[in-house]
Amino acid sequence: MKKVILSSILALGLSINLSAYEINGDLGVKWTGFKTAKKIPVSGTFKDIKISIKENDDLSKFLTSSNVEIKTASFDSKNEGRDASITSTLFSLATSKVIKGKIKSVDEANKTLVLNVNMNEVSKEVPMSFDIKDGNIIASGTIEILDFAMKAPYLAFAKKCAALHENKSYSDVDIKFTIPFK
Repeated sequence: MKKVILSSILALGLSINLSAYEINGDLGVKWTGFKTAKKIPVSGTFKDIKISIKENDDLSKFLTSSNVEIKTASFDSKNEGRDASITSTLFSLATSKVIKGKIKSVDEANKTLVLNVNMNEVSKEVPMSFDIKDGNIIASGTIEILDFAMKAPYLAFAKKCAALHENKSYSDVDIKFTIPFK
């Protein structure tokens, strides 16, 4: 009888441990900006992304424990000319060298979360939807660059890229992140 009870306790302990969320790889961040009157998407990522996140049995607590720092100089669109244009204009302010993110709240039932984004010393809450698929938590939302006190850098960017963008750049940027977990 003692063996059965001990085995049950051990099995329960293992199953609880197996259900804990913990990061299993690198955080993926994707941005998508838009150009021309047809709103053609242009996507990319950042190469220098740091995340700290605490293992937890509860999905909401796991996600809200996260802290992210992104170095804007590591902007990567797979086009060196585009990267130089964006980093020399949009991210030219000394206060926009790092983007910070923290998940403020999670609504598991509705598969939504609120991401607090701090850029250019301005913090904004960004509503996002999320899904869990193939061992990844994938969240999507949209930020408005002008909400981060970046009007002058945005206008400099739009002017610099006017010919390539057919005189139409957009200040809304879709953002997506992927947290691999086990």
